[in-house]
Amino acid sequence: MTGTYRANARPGLERFELAGDSPALLERLRPSAVVLASALTHVDYCENHEAETLERNVGQVRPVAAWCSSHGVPLVYFSTDYVFDGAAGPYDEDAPTRPLNVYGRSKLLAEQVVASCPRHVVLRITNVFDIGFDDRNFLHRCVTSLRDGQSLVVPSDQLATPTYATWLADQTVRLVEAGRLLADGSPQRLHASCDDLVSRADFARRVASRLGADPALITLRTTADLHQPAPRPLRAGLRNRRWKALLGVERLPLDEALDDCLPRMRRLYARTL
Repeated sequence: MTGTYRANARPGLERFELAGDSPALLERLRPSAVVLASALTHVDYCENHEAETLERNVGQVRPVAAWCSSHGVPLVYFSTDYVFDGAAGPYDEDAPTRPLNVYGRSKLLAEQVVASCPRHVVLRITNVFDIGFDDRNFLHRCVTSLRDGQSLVVPSDQLATPTYATWLADQTVRLVEAGRLLADGSPQRLHASCDDLVSRADFARRVASRLGADPALITLRTTADLHQPAPRPLRAGLRNRRWKALLGVERLPLDEALDDCLPRMRRLYARTL
């Protein structure tokens, strides 16, 4: 197994620039399966940079899908619940798609590119959280703001079913190792997330409770009040019925995921939480 990175170096990982390195790296490694998690995911940035978003999220996927297709190699591609409009979530795997913003449209177009590969799985995830020192990581923002006694402004009306990255990584390995699921004719769209449909505000409150932080630091705003450049699906989220049926995965409650993640954050953060 070979892991790659673009911007955040980690021991044991190989630097990989999706824009130009794909065919050469794949030819050198000759993988038995490819998991493609790379994307431009800053939703508001994407809204204001459509051409760049389409190139990075769609154009750069094409050579990977083409190589996998020509070599008969399974391709697992991470997508998002933002392919839905958020009118009636959480969504099943075959629910009609209707993205509201540039990011969602780019991921849906990438799903269509990946579908050209006979052996593929589109794996949709949402609101991914785990240890991470980046403000795009909502859990990191929650922890640092609450730890430092700073106000944390969160939308009260954006609902989703968060995905725990550590759990996702373990389950993706299981998916790849269960080669039968990547055979021709297997279900090619799967959803992977916690089962709890929660708002960002509820997520932040659960974090505050575990940290012993003051919940009054959490300031609620409606999405309309936040004036974000990109429209958001308000009631999004994913149902995982097909994933559970195929892999026999037990329900993952959000509380269980947070109980696993936050102690590790305490050990890794420079300051004691």
